[in-house]
Amino acid sequence: MAEPYPPAHRLDIEETLAGGRVVRDPYRWLEDPDAVETVVWSTEQDERWAAWAAAHPERAPLADRILALTPGFRSAPVVIGERRFWTERAPGQDHAVLLVEDGAGRRALVDPNALDPDGTVVLDGWAPSLEGDRVAYLLSSGGDEESTLWVIDVATGFTLEGPIDRVRYSPLAWLPGGEELLYVRRLPPWEVPAGEEAFHRRVYRHRVRSHAQTDDELLFGQDGRGPDVEPTAYLGVEVSHDGRYVAVTVSLGTAPRNDLWVAELPAAGEVPAWRPALVGADAQAQPAFDRRGNLWVL
Repeated sequence: MAEPYPPAHRLDIEETLAGGRVVRDPYRWLEDPDAVETVVWSTEQDERWAAWAAAHPERAPLADRILALTPGFRSAPVVIGERRFWTERAPGQDHAVLLVEDGAGRRALVDPNALDPDGTVVLDGWAPSLEGDRVAYLLSSGGDEESTLWVIDVATGFTLEGPIDRVRYSPLAWLPGGEELLYVRRLPPWEVPAGEEAFHRRVYRHRVRSHAQTDDELLFGQDGRGPDVEPTAYLGVEVSHDGRYVAVTVSLGTAPRNDLWVAELPAAGEVPAWRPALVGADAQAQPAFDRRGNLWVL
């Protein structure tokens, strides 16, 4: 007879969402990984699994065969001058590695597998500068998707910046010269209502190696810099190749529509004059600048 699963008690929790829909959440207590009862429940689950796995020795050769048939993964390269960047995951690796190849040969720039022996660090995103001499990238751990922003020097492998927190789902848009980039960051938790710490995104301008995120310049999201966006809005950022223009998309959740705003990027300290390119339409806009300075919208 199979061993019973560890008991999981149910809480009497109900929430009323928009439209009056009632949602029950009886296992919310399991969302706190550090709670004693969660640790006990998880440990008992692990012990039950370990006992079952030990009784099935045929798993090992099956796992070896699957690994032998796994081809791995390689992304399309981003080519800048003599350098090309791409991600690659070899058979047996938990996570993809960011690689570069140039006159100095092929090497790993960011290897999440080497950053944590437990294999919980993930490369969430990356973007080389327009000159290819620096790379901005996002890391998260433990499956929380709470990325931190880092910048690395490609030639030396030296970390120039990081960590910058509160950048979950942030786009990365470099300005020419590789000294500045635009990114999206949430407001500090002490500036938002309780329970809304995961929202309230804004577009900022950051100077690499300033080491003072509090000095980052707010470009979009409040205080007359574009519209006052909804707390749950997600923001996208695109910059023209010459760094003269910037486009920002505003979307609410996973709805298949967004707004598009465009501005000429001003000198540091000046307020950009944002213009609506597509606002309030039942459409999803994907902006892209060409090398002539034209903005194409799909």
